[in-house]
This record gives sequence, structure tokens and C-alpha cells, in this order.
Amino acid sequence: MDNIIVLFIIAELFMIQSIGRAFEILEYIAFNGNFVRLNDIADAVGLKKTTVHNFLHTLKELGYIEQDELTPRYRITYKFQCLYSPDVSLFQIKKELKPVLENLTESTGETSYLAIQMGSYFRHELKCEPNRSVRISLDLGKEYEMTTTAIGKVFLSYSDHLQASLIKFNDENFSQALREETKEIKENGYALDLCQYEADLNCVAVPVFHHRKVIAVVCVSGPAYRFGEKEIQTSLVKMKKLLSNLEKYSVKQV
Repeated sequence: MDNIIVLFIIAELFMIQSIGRAFEILEYIAFNGNFVRLNDIADAVGLKKTTVHNFLHTLKELGYIEQDELTPRYRITYKFQCLYSPDVSLFQIKKELKPVLENLTESTGETSYLAIQMGSYFRHELKCEPNRSVRISLDLGKEYEMTTTAIGKVFLSYSDHLQASLIKFNDENFSQALREETKEIKENGYALDLCQYEADLNCVAVPVFHHRKVIAVVCVSGPAYRFGEKEIQTSLVKMKKLLSNLEKYSVKQV
């Protein structure tokens, strides 16, 4: 038993040390031109070249670094931006996007929403309803699942981790369909829910990016009998135009 405890402690210490070394390597790359050689990294962090190469290989496999096409130098990729917490608060996002929702509802005559991601769920933070007797009205503050709504599909399309967790617990047919749908959503820049979440309810949703990261989703929903293909396309054009006019945000991951 004592030997097992000792081995466990050694493994823990090795893991902590490895994490520290990985960040030391990343910091060197980031603070030294983001275009550095293996030899320089090894000299700077005091490790053997083979050890540093193993760290770099792992980080490259994970997508956090890449090698230059012309020289054997390493640089950090944009993927690290996905680890940054947004430098805008939820209060700011709601304040700055509220006029977008109001404009959307006024021009489309349908309900518009602003949603944020909460792990494997999302929540409506704002909604703007039209002055009509028949209108869509989903709850604010309620947590919704990702797979059956246009909003959820957008969040899902830009999260490899969510996709991986869903694929892990479903069969190959589901996994293949998910890969194809999320690829199409990223190519088109929007997602649709045509009576999938709820009968007679259609919805179109677009991502809101801040520094390449999806920080929110804006959507328009309406009854299927009056919010069909033509109305969806009109709403989509309007959403993209309004969001593109905002200096801080973008509808494209650029």
C-alpha cells in the first residue's frame, strides 16, 4: 500500500511539473517573436531537445502551436484566443445588442432573442416580442439543450469539445449527421430549426463573434405558417447587416 501511495505522489508531481514545463515553453514562444526554433526553446527552458520536441508535438497535435511552412520554427495558433475570457461583460453584451433585437422585431414582426452559452446548455438573456396576438415566447433564464434548436446548433458548431462529448455517447449515424450539419452551419454562417424543437415553430440563428470567439447568438423565431423560407432569408440578411454594423462584434470568425 505504501508503495502505491508513493507512486501516486510521484505521478502527481510529474504531472504538475509537465504542465509547468508546457506553459514555460508556450510563454517563451509568445514573448520571443512567436516564431522560434526548437534549439532556442530548449536552451531557454533548460531541457533536452528531445524533451522539448515531445512537448511541442503534443501541443501541435492539440492545435495550440504550428510549424512555419518555410522554416522549422514554431508559433502559437489562434486557438489560444478561445481560452481568453471575453473582455466584455454580459451586461455590455446585452446593452449593446438590445437595439439589434428591437430593430429585428420591428422589421420582421417576429420575436428575436439573444442567447449565451452555459457549458453544454444555453440560456436566453434577452427577447423582444412583436405586438401581435400570435407570437413565439420562450422563457428567459431557462436552460436549453443544444441539439434541437438553431441557437444550440450554432454554439455546438463552434465547440469541438461539445461535439466530441456528444459523439462519445451516440452511434455512428448520429455522429456523421452531426459532423455534416455543423460543417454546413460554419460554411453558411447560420443555423435553422424548422419545426424541430417545437411543432409549427421556425427559427434562424447567427453567431456573434468577439475576437474569433462566439460570445452570443442572435435569432429570430416565428410560427411556421407565416415565418417560412422567404421570411427566414429576409431575417437572416437583416441580422447579418445589423451585426456587421457593430464595431466591436462580427458575424464571421475573422
